[in-house]
Amino acid sequence: MDTATPILFERKGHWLLGALGAFREDRLHFLTDTAQMGPIVRFRLGPRRCYLVSDPDLVREVLVTRHPQMARDPLVRRILEKTLGGGLLTSDGAYWKRQRRMIAPALHLQRVRGYADLMVEHALAAAEHWRDGEETDVEQAMDRITLSIVTAALFRVDSRVHAATVAETLPGLQEIARRQFDRPVQIPDWLPTPEHRRQRELSARLNRLVMEAISARRARAGEGDGGDDLLTMMVQMTDAETGERMTDEEIRAEVITLYLAGYETTALTLTYVWYELARQPALAAHFHAELERVLGGRPPRIDDLDQLPYTRMLFKEALRLYPPAYFMVRAVAEPITLGGHAIPRGSVLLLSPFAMHRDPSLWDEPERFDPTRFADDAERTWHKFKYFPFGGGPRICIGNQFALVEGQLLLSTLGQLVAFELLQPDQPLTLEPQITLGPKGGMPMRLRRRARPTAAGATAPA
Repeated sequence: MDTATPILFERKGHWLLGALGAFREDRLHFLTDTAQMGPIVRFRLGPRRCYLVSDPDLVREVLVTRHPQMARDPLVRRILEKTLGGGLLTSDGAYWKRQRRMIAPALHLQRVRGYADLMVEHALAAAEHWRDGEETDVEQAMDRITLSIVTAALFRVDSRVHAATVAETLPGLQEIARRQFDRPVQIPDWLPTPEHRRQRELSARLNRLVMEAISARRARAGEGDGGDDLLTMMVQMTDAETGERMTDEEIRAEVITLYLAGYETTALTLTYVWYELARQPALAAHFHAELERVLGGRPPRIDDLDQLPYTRMLFKEALRLYPPAYFMVRAVAEPITLGGHAIPRGSVLLLSPFAMHRDPSLWDEPERFDPTRFADDAERTWHKFKYFPFGGGPRICIGNQFALVEGQLLLSTLGQLVAFELLQPDQPLTLEPQITLGPKGGMPMRLRRRARPTAAGATAPA
């Protein structure tokens, strides 16, 4: 970035609502269009003073350098706390540091690697029920697999019962939250509106499920029956700095937070990979050639991942072009100077991986899906905040290693068994920015069983 102070641009809007109308009408266009105005653009969303920050150096300053002056946005916190409680996504300060410190070891790369076989087993089990030629919603199929994995790998509970309940409740809660985010004025929580009643009903179902699991796990721990899952760790762990243990309510909040963050984002990224492989036969041929060369028809193991670079590149490129967390919000807790400009306390800073990952000043042909951008771990040479699908700084997504390992394993497992075809050659993709960035109307495709090599070198049906 030039050492000169960046110009502070301003996006005008309605005298009362500011840019809220444009933001609600087409959120993705608003973010990309505003980002092209300059590295810092000021605008209003109703009464809220906002700044879109779209320069890698300034993004690093917000997420890393200025992290102590940042806080959770009050609106985001208010809405998410209704479902999540005081978990990692909603908490701040010393409490957030303590929770992060206690949970992080359970999601360390070495522990995540221990879940590899389980991830593969769940992918194989799901594929057993797929029929050649059937039409399926690939997004829903990936949701089911990743939800069963996060349930089993992190909590070691009956994944069918728990996953079904989560699948029935979380989408409804997310849709309610999306509507609440878009409102210029929030409806008081105490009003018994149909939306509020539905929100409380869904939250209560989810809370009962999780609290029952916590109670059962405490009973097992009291009987000396330990485990290596996250729930057991949270029940048993003691904070090294304070000697404190987490209460049942604190554990509940973190469990639901990890459910929310632990399955849908990976499922969406996988969905976009299958879509692009169906659109671009040359990419699919390269992908399948790598799987055949390295795996030869057998399920992948964790030690195979380093030998599957193209598979990893596909997943990372999908995170670039279609980042599930397409924008991030930080509240300014105390006045700061950013890019030479005074930013008042109470302002809202928006950072958009979607807009920056499609910025032609940062990427060649940014709208093109091209996995070779990541060849030879090229991202190590980039500015760290040119590509940031998981955020960055102290609040970087705690499950990023889990997602990367899971994504590569599921692609290499399922890619040997099936291929997905577009229902029509020019099948459109319309993105729908809700809480995460999903395909509007799902991802209907046709499933084809693949032949795979046998040990003798012939072929057999998958």
